[in-house]
Amino acid sequence: MAILSDRLPSPARDAILNDLHAYLTIVIDQEWADMQQRKESRAADAKFQSLWQTVETVNMDPADNQLRGQMLSLLAAAHQSRETRLYQMTQGVPGLIWSLLIIFACTLIGCMLVFAAEASTSKAVLVGVFTSSLTLALLTVRVLDFPFESALQLSPRDFNGTLEKVDRLIAAAQPQGSRATE
Repeated sequence: MAILSDRLPSPARDAILNDLHAYLTIVIDQEWADMQQRKESRAADAKFQSLWQTVETVNMDPADNQLRGQMLSLLAAAHQSRETRLYQMTQGVPGLIWSLLIIFACTLIGCMLVFAAEASTSKAVLVGVFTSSLTLALLTVRVLDFPFESALQLSPRDFNGTLEKVDRLIAAAQPQGSRATE
């Protein structure tokens, strides 16, 4: 969307790029931290709505209406991705399923212990490996259960990269005189 808006004349381009910059900044600075606590950021939602409103209402030449349509299409896709991200932050494995998984694992381990009642080193190793494998599988499910928390949490790396590109486009769009004063 930033690349498309960069093809627009100055007032429209600046408005869209500034709103896009504001949205990306709030996602990185606030929404990602809120998602770790399973909360939706109202501020990020407001910035997204503001960006959408800007694209819909900014003055463009009639020749640029195709660009507006493409940007609105990209915003619709971004909105769907955001809704998916917000849905995933709250949806984990239900407690009943966790209980069933733990009971199933304990039952399997118990069966292994019963069938390996005759003490031998190979049977003890087999039960140990089986128990470790089941435990690691359950721990993996737990770590991946909520993607915005835990040691394997998703990072806002893609948002950071996009923000850097938007910053470069904004800097390139500024007149030479105003860059020297900053």
